[in-house]
Order: sequence, then structure tokens, then C-alpha cells
Amino acid sequence: MQNALERTLLSIARAGVYLAPFIPLIISGSLFFPFITGKNFAFRVIVEIIFASWLLLALRAPEFRFRRSLLLWGLAAFLAFIGIADLVGANPFKSFWSNFERMEGYLTLLHLGAYFLVASSVLNAEKLWLRFFATSVGVSSFLGIYGILQLAGKLVINQGGVRLDGTFGNAAYFAGYMLFHVFLTLFLLFRHRVARPWKWFYCGALALQVATLYFTATRGAAVGLVAGVFLSALLVALFERENRRLRRAAAAAVLVLVAFVSALYAFNDRPLIRDNPTLHRYASISPSSAPARFMVWGMALEGFKENPVWGWGQEGFNYVFNKYYNPRLWGQEQWFDRTHNIFLDWLIAGGALGLLAYLSLFWFLLLLLWRASAQGGGAPYSIAEKSALSGLIAGYTVHNFFVFDNIGSYILFFSLLAYAHARYGTPFASLTLRPRLAGRTALIVASVTLLALLLAAVYGLNLRGILVARALIEGLKTHGGGVAENLSFYRKAASRSLMGSQEVAEQVVPVALLVSANAATPPALKVEFVAFAERIMKREILRAPEDARLRIFLGTFYNRLGRFSDAAPELLQAHSLSPAKQTIAFEFASTYLNLGRRQEALALLKEAYERAPEFQNARVTYAVGAIYAKELALAGELLTPIEEQAVFDERVVKAYFDIKRYDKVLAIWLARVEKQPDNAQARVSLGAAHLLIGNRAQAIAELQKAITLNPALREQAEPYIKEIRAGRNP
Repeated sequence: MQNALERTLLSIARAGVYLAPFIPLIISGSLFFPFITGKNFAFRVIVEIIFASWLLLALRAPEFRFRRSLLLWGLAAFLAFIGIADLVGANPFKSFWSNFERMEGYLTLLHLGAYFLVASSVLNAEKLWLRFFATSVGVSSFLGIYGILQLAGKLVINQGGVRLDGTFGNAAYFAGYMLFHVFLTLFLLFRHRVARPWKWFYCGALALQVATLYFTATRGAAVGLVAGVFLSALLVALFERENRRLRRAAAAAVLVLVAFVSALYAFNDRPLIRDNPTLHRYASISPSSAPARFMVWGMALEGFKENPVWGWGQEGFNYVFNKYYNPRLWGQEQWFDRTHNIFLDWLIAGGALGLLAYLSLFWFLLLLLWRASAQGGGAPYSIAEKSALSGLIAGYTVHNFFVFDNIGSYILFFSLLAYAHARYGTPFASLTLRPRLAGRTALIVASVTLLALLLAAVYGLNLRGILVARALIEGLKTHGGGVAENLSFYRKAASRSLMGSQEVAEQVVPVALLVSANAATPPALKVEFVAFAERIMKREILRAPEDARLRIFLGTFYNRLGRFSDAAPELLQAHSLSPAKQTIAFEFASTYLNLGRRQEALALLKEAYERAPEFQNARVTYAVGAIYAKELALAGELLTPIEEQAVFDERVVKAYFDIKRYDKVLAIWLARVEKQPDNAQARVSLGAAHLLIGNRAQAIAELQKAITLNPALREQAEPYIKEIRAGRNP
């Protein structure tokens, strides 16, 4: 019999678990990365509160103490292996805290583990779980309506374009969320014994989920949906014995799916599919449609070979990406921090042991679902119910083969694990037999201790991070106090050296460059801003000296300030950490050119070009280096195949101008004017080029043509003409 305290603690814990499905609704506009940070901070605070409540409850009531199952052992192994991998990984600090953009790290895993224990312990009756999942389906229905309003233009699609992203700010995250709920809703249709109107609610929710998923245009989720539905229907068609009508419907669904997918690919060039951007995107799914993804996966496998047992720790793929960068990836994002494959992500983060522990969660879940008997007399699953959950696992697996988890999908997955654990777990005899916490003094001591730990966790793990995220976004805004006020916000953000510290540094650096270039900013404030940016970036490098991203940030910062001698060692280190990345070589070569070390710059640019000759920017940059090195034959050889584009590249003109080859400058401007004879500004520049080589009469003629083409240039050009006629160079 529970007393008032136990009932209160149980109510708090259950209420917190029931709040979890609402977390995807949170958007925090006052925080940096508003679609990520608000959701994650809310989840962590809720988990900390319910975990403290559950601990005190478990001390008082043995029936709420955690149980044992294969899933518990699998999760314990997963947390243990990843914890060790993080400690010995490339960047233990970031492995624990992560950053605002992802908000994962070991800290999130610990909260998910705590959520698993609490949810599986306090939702100790199946009716509670069915209500929980029904609540989640209700939230997904609301988000489905939200997505339809985005499609209708009533709400903004946050990431731009036409792919629905809901309250996630990312179409792939939204699609994964809806994919999970499609099968969860199917499961409830079969499992949840409710009145007919509720069944219609589930049908309506299902329609919204499928429609929303479709309009996210997320191919991985679409493949996951088809794979999951196919598996579910196939299992029912093969093993259902009691309901023949359902079995025939499942067999028909299998045939329809096969026919639909075959038709989609067979007729993908027909107008009905070709002219529909979303449908055409799905019809174009093939290995050749994502070459960048496969290159990234190849880099991940190289990283695994280097650290096969423990991996690189969470947030460690950045190091792998830089070290094993594939030069053919030049047209893609230059700073991948994920493999976009959850299984490779865990392979990199935790090595073979971490991945095996993660995979064990799927295996144990399926094993319990199909082979185990429910503890406590729960009704066994029907074939349709097992098939729906199996389809969910299959669809989720396929989707995550092309993307990675976020807090929305993590909550759903760990809720499913907790449900299975609660259903199939057996009590620990030693925990059941241990006495209740009794006595007023012991209860007070335990309560005060847990309250103190809770407050410390909320402040240390969340509130400080919230203050950083808030100060950082305030620093990015325009304020009445000018840039001095921005600097004060950045100082506040940088004063707490934990989550987000690297993001603070990376945001401050470009702002400091803008401030230093602004003539209206007081010199003393410029110096202060630049010194602050330099200091906090160096702090990050001291914490993670092998991170090429930090080195290139600082080196580029020095270059823009004209401090080339300071930039050189940073860029040398960045290049050694990521020798194949062309963008680093370009920046490093620029430093060498400014230091007069032209042959060294040319060698860098030659190497970058030869790694991927199809990269046009590498070709042009190499040619520019050749011009500065006065190897003009080489420059001509490089530029001739792309002469049409090179004519309009300002870097080429500037290089010839800087080495005083004015004849080449004139030739380029003549070519430009030939291609754009009505471009008045080009005529002005051509006139200047004629003047450089002493063609004064021709310079005047081009300026006069410019005035004829654009009379608005008269005021600018006529003083030049007078100066040229007087024998002076304006």
C-alpha cells in the first residue's frame, strides 16, 4: 500500500515520462540552434527530475526497482563501451558535452539510459504504455497538421525549399519521426482495445503521418517505410493463421508494394513522375544518386581500420573526415561531423565493441518480441502486432542507414526499448528483498541529498549551457549599444567553458574580422575584439590541438588581419592534419604568397590540383599561383581549357596586375568586352588597362564608349578623360 509520499513521487515520475512525447514541439527562438537546444535541454531537465523522484521512490517501494532483461544488459554494455571510447578518444571533452548543433555526447546517452530505467519502472502496466504511445501518436497528428500547413504556405518551412520540416527544422529528422509513428500507429490499431472512434483517430493519424513523410521528400525514410511495410505484410501473410481476411490483405499489400516500386522505377521518365519534384526524387533513388555519401562512408571505414576496438569517441568523426578526406568530395560540405549512417557513426564513436553493443539492442528487442513470454501475465502479442513492431524496427534501421539520430528519434527508440524491458524484464531477487528506506531521519537525509544532486545537475548540466546558448544568440544580434554590447555578450558566452565553447569561438572570429574592417569602430574596441577572438580560439586549440578545423579557423583569421607570419604555423598544422583537403591548401598557399614564398605556394597548389583535376577552382588557383611564380607558360596551359570561365575570374586579373604583366591584363579585358560589348563598367576597366600600357588615346575612346552606353558614368569618367589628355594618370 503506497503512502502519500510514494504516490507523489510516482505521479512526478509518470508525469515526466508522459511529457517526453511533447518535447518535439519545442522551438526555442532565444537559444542558439533553436530547433535543437530547447528540445534537448527540456528532455535533460525532465529526466533529471524524474530520475531523482524515481530513486527516492525505489528506495521506499521495491516494486518500482529496475528489473533485468537482455535489453538492460545490452544497454549497460553499450553505455560502458561508449564511455570508455569517449575517455580514450580524440576529444574527451567534446565527446562528453557535444555541441549545440547536435547536443549528443555521452551526457545525452546517460540521460537516455536514465529515461529507460525510469520509464520501464514506473509505467509498470501495459495500459500505461498504450496510453503513452497513444499520446505520442496524438502529438504526431498535430505535427502532421503542422506539416500540411507548411505545405499550404500558412507556416514557414524553416530550412527553406519545399521539403516539410515541422518543428524539427530538418526534413530528415521530421521524416524519421513520422516513420516511427506510422508503425507505432499500426501497432496500436491492432493492440489498443478502444472504442471505434479512437480507431478512426488512429486511421486519420496514419494518413497524416504518411502524407507528411511523403512531402518531406526524404529518400531514406521513404525506403524505410516501404521496407517496413513490406516486412510487416510479409510476416502476416506467412504466419497469420487465425484471421484469413487479414492474411489475404497482407498478401495483397506485398504484391501492391512490389508493383508500385517496380512501376515507379520503370516509368520514372514519364511526365507524371518526371514533372513531380517529390515523386521524381523518390524515383531517382539509386547508388549513383548519392556518391558523396559513399565517399564519406569509405572515409569512415578507413578511420575504423586505424582504431578498430575503441574508435575515436563521440564527436570523433571530424578527425576521421579530415585525416582521410577524399579530394573528390570538393563540391560538398567541407566539415562533415557525421557519416550520415548511424551504424558507421557508432563504429567510429565506439569501435567494433560499441557498434556490436548498439546492434545488440535491435537483436534483443526482436528476440524478446518473438520468443519471450510477458512477465506478470500480459496478453501475448498477435502475429499482426509482432509484425507491426518488426516493421517499425526494420524501417527505423533502413532510415538510419542514411541519416543519424536526434533527440526526437532517440526518445522514441528508447521508449520502445523501455516498453519491451518493462514487459519482459524479471525482478532482481536481491533488489526485491532489500528493505524499504524507513525512518524519518533516513528519509530526510536521502531526500535532501537527492534534491541537492538534482539542483546541481540542473544547474551544472543545463542552466549554464542555456546561458551560453542565450548569450551567443544575443551576440549575433544588432544592439543599440553597438559592437561593444555584442562583445559583452560574447564574453558571457565564453566565460563558461563547457558545451558550445567551440561554437562561441567560431562565431566570434568572423564578427571580429567585420569589426576590425569597420572604419567607424573605435581603434581600441577593434583591438579588444580581435584579441578576445584570438584568445578564445587559442583556448579551443589548446583543448583539441589535433582538430584541423580549429587550426584553419585561426589561420584564416590571421590571414584576413594581414598577420601572415602568425597564420603560417597554424595552416601548416592544419595541412598536416588534413593533407588532401584542397580548401586548406588554398588558404595555406595564400599565406605563402603573401610572405613571398611563391615556389612553396605553387607546390601546395599543384598537389591540390593533381588530387582532383576536375575541380575547376583548384585549376584556377594553381594557375594563379603559377602567375605569381612567373611560370606563365604553366598558367597558360592550365587556363586554356577553361578560357571562357577564366576570363571572368578576378583572381587571374589581379595576379597579372600584381606581377606587372599589363599586356595580359589588357588581353583579359579585351576578351571580356568582346563577350559583353554593352557592359559599360567593363569598358571603363578596359580603358584603365589600355592606360597601363600607354595606349592613352584608346583609353579615352573606351571611356567615351562607356559614357555612351551608360550616361550615368559621365560624372565619373570625364575627369579621368581630362587627366589622361593632360598627360597624367588619374
